[in-house]
This record gives sequence, structure tokens and C-alpha cells, in this order.
Amino acid sequence: MSELPLNIVEFIRHPEVLNDQSHSDAQLACLKSIYGLSLTPREMEIYRRGTGRETYDAREHREATVAGGRQSGKTSKLAAPIVIFEAFRDHGLAPGQEAYVMLLAPTIAQARIALRSIRNYLRGSKVLSERVVRTTKDEIILDNGIIIGCYASTYDGVRGRIIVAAICDEMAFWPHEETAANPEEEVIAALRPGMITVKNPKLVKISTPYAKQGLLWTEFQRRAELDFPVWQLPSHEMNPKISLSDLEREQRRGEEKYHLREYLAEFVDSVSGWITPEILDPSIARGRRELPPVRDGFYVAALDPASRHNDFAFAILHRSPEGMIIVDRVARWTGTKRAPLVFRTVLSEIKSVLEDYGLNSAVGDQYWSDVIRQDLLELGVSYEICTFGPQTRARIFTNLKHLLVQGKIELLEDPELLRQLRNLREERTDRGQIDVRPSGGMNDDLAVAVALAASELTRRPSAPPPFLMPTGEPYFRPSPWSCPWQAICHNFPCCMDVGFCQGFVGEGLIGQPPQKSRDKVDTF
Repeated sequence: MSELPLNIVEFIRHPEVLNDQSHSDAQLACLKSIYGLSLTPREMEIYRRGTGRETYDAREHREATVAGGRQSGKTSKLAAPIVIFEAFRDHGLAPGQEAYVMLLAPTIAQARIALRSIRNYLRGSKVLSERVVRTTKDEIILDNGIIIGCYASTYDGVRGRIIVAAICDEMAFWPHEETAANPEEEVIAALRPGMITVKNPKLVKISTPYAKQGLLWTEFQRRAELDFPVWQLPSHEMNPKISLSDLEREQRRGEEKYHLREYLAEFVDSVSGWITPEILDPSIARGRRELPPVRDGFYVAALDPASRHNDFAFAILHRSPEGMIIVDRVARWTGTKRAPLVFRTVLSEIKSVLEDYGLNSAVGDQYWSDVIRQDLLELGVSYEICTFGPQTRARIFTNLKHLLVQGKIELLEDPELLRQLRNLREERTDRGQIDVRPSGGMNDDLAVAVALAASELTRRPSAPPPFLMPTGEPYFRPSPWSCPWQAICHNFPCCMDVGFCQGFVGEGLIGQPPQKSRDKVDTF
């Protein structure tokens, strides 16, 4: 910056600028190597171990990659100071020209973590706090025309801007597949033209390692030949506050791969994939995209409603008399910023499909449940809420995996459904529990809808017991419209006339006209 011609370390330590004296030797060595500053003998030893290079090229680099363990200071001690330093630095911009320092992550929520550290630095700086013009939830606007902002890692979101610096956070978790909505290679390629006319730009990729795939792993493999430093150091070397005894305790709590990734910053041969091709592929009914209704199936429909960035997904499954669970129909609706999803329109289409299968009920999670339940009720469809808690996803996907292993489920050959299932990963939470999540910030809406419907079919008996069911039965609700047996019960919808269940009657034949209410309930 023009008022204080400081290098990155002086900028960090200056009492009127960032005034941070807490950086470790490894964190300082990493920063110095990016900016071409001289290293002490201790820092040179760390540099050799962290980069795998024997000689140090003391020059500033436009690009750098850092693979560090959890709590190693990647975001707070490396990314945040770099962002602020570059935001106040002379990048040769024309007077009044607007430019960006971009914090990119798989989700905006992740990018906001770094923005919080940056805000704290700026608030505590006597000099820099006066340079802030305005702040919003996701941006900090400075008086020199630089905007520090956090954004999701999408290639269309970075195009058309002048970019003086970009921090690509949690790079190992960006989508790698070419078929993904925003593959990492495309996002990086979209960043570079925005930096081409900028003096001293910075592109810094930081992440905890993950599987041996993607750009981070590729650069780690090629780090000896690349013209910029690629760092890899475990958490306790980057942050001395983490003791070896702490790591030993964490290792005893979790599995080996988790410990290697999260704390020792090592790439593992494979993340614990939720399913293998050997298990998944035999359950795919090749060439089948959907099935018409069958007369002897017990059906369940499930929804996974759309959040801001997700699709609205829908699945219908049935169980055959032999006990095989079969996926009959899947569908999804995707909205955009310009054309967001209209729930009523989507639900009207779902209602039409439900009618084809003799259904007037569906199950889904609690997201937007009040709105969806009311809209469906107006369409004559009941909506049963399955409240998703911390272990719900693990439970329904464990059930689905069991069905696949046992060969008790048939899947459609739907490309998006299969892609989502193959992309699922088993992850260990901070509490040591197993969760199932998609990698790289990809969607899993169809997979959730199928897993939820399969779980409901597994837990529900094929038919209710042959006696009058009181309203307290687990699978019966006070409203007959929410009865799971309505599609195969001959009393339905005549029971609506009296407002309570009169007992299950019939052969379970979909499409038969309902019989009139009887004075005496038939038994099996």
C-alpha cells in the first residue's frame, strides 16, 4: 500500500496495521516463499520439508497451493492476511477502476469463514479500518475501489471481473468431474483472464487434502516441476498449539484414513465411498428409465424439496409381492436466479404423476414443510413429514446400501440418479458418527428421495393387520387422507364420509374402483 510500503510479514506484524505476532515459523515460511522473501535457516528447513524442494527460488509467485491439516491456520493465518495485503497493494489499476479480491469455496457459507477473519483484522487495525467504505453480509468495499467478497465456486460467477487476487478455499472438495455443474478446472480457467492485466496478481489454492483425485492432488504430484510452491504440512507443524498428544487422542477416536487426511494432511488412496460399482451396477435395470403402474405393487412417493442451490427431487418406488423394491419414476426440477422454482407448479406436476400410480400421499423432510403441505392439501394430496435429524441421512442410506448389497432393489438407468449415488461419500463427523454426503458440493436430491422412499417401504408392512385399526396405530394418522393404505384399500375414499378408518378391505389391486362403505368390516 502506498502509505506503508511493507512486505507481507511487516504488514502482518506492524502495530498499526494487522498487529499479529502469533504466526508460527511454518506459517511465516509459507508466506515468505509465496512472496519471495529471504528465509532463516529454520524456515529453510521447513521450506524443504513442506515443498519437497532442496533449493529456494527467492522470487514472488503469482500462484501457490497449500495442503494443510485441520486447524493449521490455512484460512486465518495465511488466506486472510494475503487477502488484506493484496486488497491494499498497488496493482496498477486505473483511477476509479473497480477490482475484486475473491474468496471462493464450494458454498458461500464456507467462504464466509475467511471473511469473518478478515473483518476481525480490519476492525482491529487503526490504519485499515478507516479505509473501509461499506460492508455487507458477503462483501467489504474499500476506498481504493477494491471489493473483498465471498462467492461460491462457479465459473459464471467469476467471469467479467477484474481480479487482483483469489483464494480458492477447500479446493480438494470442489467438483472434479467434467459432468459436474462447475468443475474446478473450468472455474480456475475462468479466473485467469480476470488477472491477466493486473500487476502482481495472486491465485492461492488452499485445502485440507482429500482423495487422490482432482487439481490439488495433481499439483501435489507435479510439485517438483511446477513454477510455484506447493506446500504440504501436518496440522501440528503448521500450528504448534496442536500437540502430539492431542493428535494421538484424535487418532484413537477416529479411523486411520480420517486421521491421515484431517491432521497429517496426507492424500488417501480412496475416501470411503458409499458404494462400489461391483455392488451398485447389478441393481441397475439397463435401458429402463421409468415403469408404468403395476396392479400388485405397494407404492410410496418421496420428495426432497429444493433449497436455494438444490433441485426439487421426486421419486416413486413400489414393493412387489415377492419383497423386491423397485424404483418406478424419478424426476427433478431445477430453478435459477432469474427463474426460481415455483413450488405450486412443481407440486401440480407431482400430483399428476401421483394420480397415474393411484397415490394421493407423499413423504418428505421438514424443509418448507408447511408451505408444501398446504399446497398439496389443496391438490388433494397428503404430505407426511419425516423429520431429518443428525443421523437420518446415515440411516436411510444405510438401508439403501443394504438393499443393494442383498440384491433386493432395482434401480432405473437414470444418469443423474446414478451419478449422485456414485458420488456419495461416508464421512466421520466431529462427534465420531458416520454421515453420508456428496463430494465436491454436488447435489444428491434424487438419491435422498430414492433412499427415503426405500426406507419407508422397508419399515411399512405390505398390508395392515386384518382388524379395525385405531387412530393410534403407527402407520395411521387422524386424517384418512394421510393413510398409507389408501391406494390399495377398497374402503377409500368412502371412509372420508365418516371421518375414520373402517378397516382395510380388498385385494390390493391398484385401479379398482373403491367399494361403498360397508356395515360390517371384511376380514382376511
